[in-house]
Amino acid sequence: MKRLLIVFVCVLIYSGLSAQEDETWKCATDEVYREIIKNNPAVITERQKLDAFVQDYISNNPKTDQVYIIPVVFHVVHDYGVENISYEQIVDAVEYMNTDYRLRRSDTSQIHPAFKNIAADTKIEFRLARIDPWGECTIGVTRTVSETTYAGGEDAKDAAPTWPPDQYLNIWTVYSLGNGAAGWSYYPGTAPYGSDGIILLHDYVGPSGTSSGNHGSVLTHEAGHYLNLPHPWGSTNDPELQSNCDMDDGIEDTPNTIGHTSCNINAVSCGTLDNVQNFMDYSYCYKMFTQGQSNVMRATLNSSVAGRNNLSSQANLIATGTNDGYVPQICAPVADFKASVTMGCSGFSVQYNDLSYNTDFIGQYNWTFEGGTPANSDESDPQVTYYQKGFFDAQLYVENPTDFDAKSIQNYIRVYDIADGFTLPYTESFETTSFPLITGNTNNDFYIAQSGSRYWEQASTGYSGKSIKILNKYNETGTKNRIYLPNLYLENDNQPVQVTLKVAYGKSSDESTSDRLKFYLSSACGDSLRIVNILSGSSLVSAYVSSWSTYTPSAEDWKTHTFTINPSALSGNNLRLVLEAESGGGNAIYVDDVSFEVIQTNVDDNFADDGISVYPNPCVDELYIQNAGAGVVKIAITDYTGKILSSGEVSGQQINAGSLIENLPAGIYFMRTETDTNLKTIKLIKN
Repeated sequence: MKRLLIVFVCVLIYSGLSAQEDETWKCATDEVYREIIKNNPAVITERQKLDAFVQDYISNNPKTDQVYIIPVVFHVVHDYGVENISYEQIVDAVEYMNTDYRLRRSDTSQIHPAFKNIAADTKIEFRLARIDPWGECTIGVTRTVSETTYAGGEDAKDAAPTWPPDQYLNIWTVYSLGNGAAGWSYYPGTAPYGSDGIILLHDYVGPSGTSSGNHGSVLTHEAGHYLNLPHPWGSTNDPELQSNCDMDDGIEDTPNTIGHTSCNINAVSCGTLDNVQNFMDYSYCYKMFTQGQSNVMRATLNSSVAGRNNLSSQANLIATGTNDGYVPQICAPVADFKASVTMGCSGFSVQYNDLSYNTDFIGQYNWTFEGGTPANSDESDPQVTYYQKGFFDAQLYVENPTDFDAKSIQNYIRVYDIADGFTLPYTESFETTSFPLITGNTNNDFYIAQSGSRYWEQASTGYSGKSIKILNKYNETGTKNRIYLPNLYLENDNQPVQVTLKVAYGKSSDESTSDRLKFYLSSACGDSLRIVNILSGSSLVSAYVSSWSTYTPSAEDWKTHTFTINPSALSGNNLRLVLEAESGGGNAIYVDDVSFEVIQTNVDDNFADDGISVYPNPCVDELYIQNAGAGVVKIAITDYTGKILSSGEVSGQQINAGSLIENLPAGIYFMRTETDTNLKTIKLIKN
């Protein structure tokens, strides 16, 4: 037996594949441990204190049937996307975790016979809090709108502050954590201030909603770390290393093992049968904790380290509304909602979704839709059609026996008349004096979707007169900002449209990454976007500048860029171009004189005869294929000798083919596209 004085941060690296054997767990133990110790050397003392206490408690205290109850709060950090998981998904996650900890899974009969007699009912349960730290009613879920959901980590925890960790198990859920991580937890006494608890991707929360049954016990695993359990093989971050046999988790009845990422329940890796089905392994066929692991967790819940002993105290259960016999109150609602679409051409329909929270019961809904049909609704999720052009408000009023609340959003729905679009040829020079409105065309406008600290704005400096700019030097890497250019009217959609524009981009010379400028097309007045071009890398850069200064382009900095929109991407009489700037450590991007004109012939070498377009070309690390037929396309990337370097078979109208080029060095290649009706080879340049 070895005592492990380590800090555990569990990171699940996921591949996006459906088969359970294709998902692999990894842990950033060593790196995070060094960082924590550097910032707080007292962590070592806390770990030693807890280790000694646990061993002493197990040796000197009789086993009891007391059920330890842990109050839980979920902090959902979201940006109104899929990551805003439902209350039902959270309830299912807690229920699933309790099933695991109480040995009540329906498949416990499948536990390997060698381990059935030590499979433990830990007598530990988790309950959503019903009273918050301020004595107010709660359902154990907070919701915070923040862009930190895309980066996760400590930023998300700052956005949704922790509840007292000696009273609640805090669980944060986010959209992304970066570097392929799906979640992590800290051992007791090792978390930085305000971070104690678990953080998870939304699609690893329980078995339902945005998650899946295959991910159902990930929270069980993370809670094990929160309650002081290592991996069965010990402190290494890498399972399936033979050297793991020289380590141990310090628990007598978990056999030495190298760890497993697949489910061979008869595996013998260190001379004895492995407990592959253990919740703390990575096998994805977990079904049990051992009695020894149960003893460690129950002992930890009697330790004062990080206040774990207060969690299940009767006083705390009463304070958090999780004690037996507590009758939950109906909490006051907080009104919130989201529309499926917020802009479109006249006659489009909108599905409204009630996202009100802080309660599990709403008795009355009252919607008001300015400019909509119907104008009012008492349904929870009504559908509304907008026939008249204009910018309209939307409001939701909700009520239950405890209280009421309302939310109103001004100019939430933007309805455009196709006939108000500018006809081609057309050049947008950004000279309007009423930006973002269009002088002389009040139903046409620039629409700016804001993100980060700075976003698209009109600039007094341009290639000719004014322009638009975004100062990405103030935005975090990865921040995306969009500007919707005015609507254009197409006489017909059977001819390609050529787009020409002037761009000046100052890249900060001390940054290794670079901004990107992406172009999206809508044929629905701003709805249903499809990517049509990308500018990045050296093709975008005009000048290298100091990050300390604000870039202003000189006359020679302006570059001319041209791309062609394939007729297969056009539909109907509307064309709206959307520019998206993705921050990558750059300084500023300026855009001016965006011109559109119909051309009579297909002059772009990216267009194949079968209606397939490839862009951007040249490319860097992103590649898209527009497939007019939406059928199956066989793709092969070859060198000049014809040797196939990568290949794939895909379907759909817009295909992300970036994986085919991600491992290729810069150079000239050939892309062969094959459909049922045509075969075409296109020269492809990677910068």
